[in-house]
Amino acid sequence: VELKLTPIGREAFVFFVNKRNDVTGLSTAQLKDIYAGKITNWKDVGGANNRIRAFQRPEDSGSQTMLQKFMKDTPLMKPPQEDVADIMSGINQQTSSYRNYKNALGYSFLFYASEMNRNGEIALLAIDGIQPDKESIRSGQYPLATEFYAVTAGSDNPNIQSFLDWIQSSQG
Repeated sequence: VELKLTPIGREAFVFFVNKRNDVTGLSTAQLKDIYAGKITNWKDVGGANNRIRAFQRPEDSGSQTMLQKFMKDTPLMKPPQEDVADIMSGINQQTSSYRNYKNALGYSFLFYASEMNRNGEIALLAIDGIQPDKESIRSGQYPLATEFYAVTAGSDNPNIQSFLDWIQSSQG
Protein backbone atom coordinates (compact mmCIF):
# COMPACT_ATOMS: atom_id res chain seq x y z
CA VAL A 1 0.00 0.00 0.00
CA GLU A 2 1.36 3.39 -0.95
CA LEU A 3 1.07 5.99 1.80
CA LYS A 4 0.28 9.56 0.87
CA LEU A 5 1.51 12.18 3.34
CA THR A 6 -0.34 15.49 3.22
CA PRO A 7 1.19 18.30 5.35
CA ILE A 8 -1.54 19.72 7.58
CA GLY A 9 0.32 21.74 10.21
CA ARG A 10 3.54 22.58 11.98
CA GLU A 11 4.69 21.85 15.50
CA ALA A 12 7.70 23.18 17.38
CA PHE A 13 10.19 21.36 19.54
CA VAL A 14 10.81 23.69 22.47
CA PHE A 15 13.22 23.98 25.34
CA PHE A 16 12.17 25.53 28.63
CA VAL A 17 13.44 26.57 32.04
CA ASN A 18 11.82 27.51 35.29
CA LYS A 19 10.42 31.02 34.90
CA ARG A 20 12.80 32.22 37.65
CA ASN A 21 15.83 31.38 35.50
CA ASP A 22 17.42 34.53 34.03
CA VAL A 23 18.28 32.81 30.74
CA THR A 24 15.64 33.60 28.10
CA GLY A 25 17.26 32.07 25.04
CA LEU A 26 20.01 29.75 23.82
CA SER A 27 21.62 29.04 20.49
CA THR A 28 21.34 25.63 18.88
CA ALA A 29 25.12 25.23 19.42
CA GLN A 30 24.74 25.99 23.16
CA LEU A 31 21.90 23.48 23.48
CA LYS A 32 23.95 20.80 21.75
CA ASP A 33 26.90 21.54 24.05
CA ILE A 34 24.63 21.35 27.12
CA TYR A 35 23.10 18.03 26.10
CA ALA A 36 26.56 16.70 25.13
CA GLY A 37 27.80 17.58 28.63
CA LYS A 38 30.27 20.26 27.43
CA ILE A 39 28.45 23.23 28.99
CA THR A 40 27.48 22.43 32.57
CA ASN A 41 26.91 25.82 34.21
CA TRP A 42 24.34 28.51 33.45
CA LYS A 43 27.01 31.21 33.85
CA ASP A 44 28.56 29.96 30.58
CA VAL A 45 25.38 30.92 28.69
CA GLY A 46 24.55 34.22 30.39
CA GLY A 47 22.87 32.95 33.55
CA ALA A 48 23.68 32.65 37.23
CA ASN A 49 26.46 30.47 38.61
CA ASN A 50 24.40 27.27 38.89
CA ARG A 51 24.94 23.78 37.54
CA ILE A 52 22.65 23.01 34.59
CA ARG A 53 20.33 20.11 35.33
CA ALA A 54 19.40 19.01 31.79
CA PHE A 55 16.48 16.63 32.05
CA GLN A 56 15.91 13.96 29.41
CA ARG A 57 13.09 11.60 28.49
CA PRO A 58 13.22 7.79 28.11
CA GLU A 59 14.65 6.34 24.89
CA ASP A 60 11.30 5.37 23.37
CA SER A 61 9.53 8.72 23.76
CA GLY A 62 8.77 11.03 20.83
CA SER A 63 10.44 14.02 22.45
CA GLN A 64 13.62 12.04 23.19
CA THR A 65 13.67 10.89 19.57
CA MET A 66 13.37 14.54 18.52
CA LEU A 67 16.25 15.51 20.86
CA GLN A 68 18.41 12.80 19.30
CA LYS A 69 17.50 14.07 15.82
CA PHE A 70 18.34 17.64 16.93
CA MET A 71 21.74 16.50 18.25
CA LYS A 72 22.58 14.87 14.87
CA ASP A 73 26.21 13.68 15.08
CA THR A 74 26.83 15.23 18.50
CA PRO A 75 26.86 12.46 21.12
CA LEU A 76 24.15 12.87 23.76
CA MET A 77 25.38 12.68 27.35
CA LYS A 78 24.01 9.91 29.52
CA PRO A 79 21.90 11.58 32.19
CA PRO A 80 21.88 10.44 35.80
CA GLN A 81 18.82 8.18 36.23
CA GLU A 82 17.05 10.78 38.40
CA ASP A 83 17.28 13.26 35.50
CA VAL A 84 15.18 11.09 33.18
CA ALA A 85 11.52 12.12 33.29
CA ASP A 86 9.43 8.98 32.79
CA ILE A 87 6.25 10.65 31.56
CA MET A 88 5.78 13.71 29.34
CA SER A 89 4.21 15.80 32.09
CA GLY A 90 7.09 14.80 34.36
CA ILE A 91 9.64 16.86 32.46
CA ASN A 92 7.45 19.98 32.79
CA GLN A 93 6.87 19.34 36.46
CA GLN A 94 10.50 18.52 37.23
CA THR A 95 11.75 21.60 35.41
CA SER A 96 9.31 23.90 37.19
CA SER A 97 9.47 22.47 40.69
CA TYR A 98 12.83 20.77 41.14
CA ARG A 99 14.27 21.86 44.48
CA ASN A 100 17.08 23.76 42.71
CA TYR A 101 14.52 25.10 40.24
CA LYS A 102 16.69 27.78 38.69
CA ASN A 103 19.07 25.23 37.20
CA ALA A 104 16.62 22.92 35.40
CA LEU A 105 16.31 22.62 31.61
CA GLY A 106 13.66 20.58 29.80
CA TYR A 107 12.13 20.08 26.36
CA SER A 108 8.89 18.99 24.74
CA PHE A 109 6.63 19.84 21.86
CA LEU A 110 5.00 23.27 22.07
CA PHE A 111 1.40 22.07 22.11
CA TYR A 112 2.13 19.69 24.95
CA ALA A 113 4.15 22.19 26.99
CA SER A 114 1.79 25.13 26.52
CA GLU A 115 -1.65 23.55 26.14
CA MET A 116 -1.95 19.92 27.22
CA ASN A 117 0.25 20.28 30.27
CA ARG A 118 0.13 24.02 30.86
CA ASN A 119 2.38 25.06 33.69
CA GLY A 120 2.76 28.70 34.67
CA GLU A 121 6.14 27.94 36.22
CA ILE A 122 8.07 27.33 33.00
CA ALA A 123 9.37 29.78 30.41
CA LEU A 124 9.94 28.81 26.78
CA LEU A 125 13.40 29.69 25.50
CA ALA A 126 14.07 31.60 22.31
CA ILE A 127 16.31 29.50 20.05
CA ASP A 128 18.88 31.35 17.94
CA GLY A 129 17.05 34.54 18.91
CA ILE A 130 13.63 33.33 17.71
CA GLN A 131 10.80 32.88 20.21
CA PRO A 132 8.58 29.84 19.53
CA ASP A 133 5.25 31.49 18.73
CA LYS A 134 2.55 30.81 16.15
CA GLU A 135 3.94 33.22 13.57
CA SER A 136 7.59 32.09 13.80
CA ILE A 137 6.49 28.45 13.61
CA ARG A 138 4.08 29.06 10.71
CA SER A 139 6.66 31.02 8.73
CA GLY A 140 9.44 28.50 9.34
CA GLN A 141 11.57 31.14 11.08
CA TYR A 142 11.68 29.18 14.37
CA PRO A 143 14.54 26.71 13.77
CA LEU A 144 13.04 23.67 15.52
CA ALA A 145 9.67 23.43 13.78
CA THR A 146 8.52 20.39 11.86
CA GLU A 147 5.51 19.52 9.76
CA PHE A 148 2.95 16.94 10.71
CA TYR A 149 0.83 15.04 8.26
CA ALA A 150 -2.47 13.37 7.52
CA VAL A 151 -1.65 9.94 6.15
CA THR A 152 -3.93 8.22 3.67
CA ALA A 153 -3.41 4.84 2.11
CA GLY A 154 -4.81 3.61 -1.18
CA SER A 155 -8.50 4.14 -0.48
CA ASP A 156 -11.08 4.92 -3.14
CA ASN A 157 -13.29 6.69 -0.58
CA PRO A 158 -14.56 9.81 -2.39
CA ASN A 159 -14.54 11.83 0.86
CA ILE A 160 -10.79 11.67 1.48
CA GLN A 161 -9.75 14.53 -0.79
CA SER A 162 -12.54 16.83 0.39
CA PHE A 163 -11.57 16.05 4.00
CA LEU A 164 -7.91 16.85 3.26
CA ASP A 165 -8.94 20.06 1.52
CA TRP A 166 -10.98 21.05 4.57
CA ILE A 167 -8.11 20.27 6.99
CA GLN A 168 -5.83 22.55 4.95
CA SER A 169 -8.40 25.36 4.82
CA SER A 170 -8.43 28.26 7.28
CA GLN A 171 -11.43 26.67 9.03
CA GLY A 172 -9.59 23.36 9.34
